[in-house]
Amino acid sequence: MVAMPVKMNKEDPPLTTVFGKAKWFAFADENGKVAVRENPFAGTGPKTVAWLIENGVDKIVTSHIGGNPFMFLKDAGVRLYYPGEGRVLVSEALE
Repeated sequence: MVAMPVKMNKEDPPLTTVFGKAKWFAFADENGKVAVRENPFAGTGPKTVAWLIENGVDKIVTSHIGGNPFMFLKDAGVRLYYPGEGRVLVSEALE
């Protein structure tokens, strides 16, 4: 499953430049179905990482991430992808 921090809970939202502070994450399954979920641990990178892993995330698309969440994800074998600069929508990031 792929997760992306997003700015809002709507269809095809733009990615946000924050990771652990993101209030929303878009989750895309292997069939491309996307669901936006509220991050119950917004503001705490390590707890956000644990929540993502518990939800089966093995790939993350984000443009910015802190050192601690990066190391936790790396140690858990989660792959990170960079979507590019500027405004990127979930649909564009999945391409």
